[in-house]
Amino acid sequence: MGIDVYLRWNVQTQGELAAQEEAYMALDGGSVGYLREWYTGGLYLMKILCREAFESGSRRATIPAAVLRGRLTSVTEPARGLDYGHHIADVVAKELEEGGAAVRRPGFPRTDPMNVEEAVAARYADQPELLQAVLKSRRDFVALAENKERGTGLPCTIVLA
Repeated sequence: MGIDVYLRWNVQTQGELAAQEEAYMALDGGSVGYLREWYTGGLYLMKILCREAFESGSRRATIPAAVLRGRLTSVTEPARGLDYGHHIADVVAKELEEGGAAVRRPGFPRTDPMNVEEAVAARYADQPELLQAVLKSRRDFVALAENKERGTGLPCTIVLA
């Protein structure tokens, strides 16, 4: 399971939409406006890059390309490492404690401020080839958002699926 992220822009063609669908689950989909991140219990890179889409009830947000570029390369905010699995662990620990059990709560992932490129490096440090592929895909995604915004005059919309 994972997080699928699609870039949508004004006057997107059927061919461009099809290219995104063909990139489904690929590591190199950034150049067509598709990113995939597997649920691993670690740092979620997409929560840094497109925070507003995660916080939106519609799972979509229009984000200017300059904001995406800044998050890619500049330290902008905490990595927000908590995820659903940690929430479940916390709920179980709380129930055990209420029942009188002594519980040692698990440590949660790092939440130091970092940019997307730093988060990629931290997450894939032990997999250098994968690290380079993921970095390239994120960079391509942001470059496409910049190109489409320049071409249409409107920022792109990020859609989570």
